Amino acid sequence: MATLKLLTLRECSELTGHKESTWRAWVLHRKVSFYKVGRSVRIAETDLERMIEQSRIPVRETRQ
Repeated sequence: MATLKLLTLRECSELTGHKESTWRAWVLHRKVSFYKVGRSVRIAETDLERMIEQSRIPVRETRQ
């Protein structure tokens, strides 16, 4: 069984460069999946990776 790694909002902020307040707003507006552990909010590392991958913009082929 694989272990689910849960990240704090501060860790997500450090990894992505977005402010912690931005992450809190995304959680509040349900723009990102999250877990509540007691009163703490955690983001699964796999969800963060998926979110980053979905925002990827591919290279555009140029005409020559």
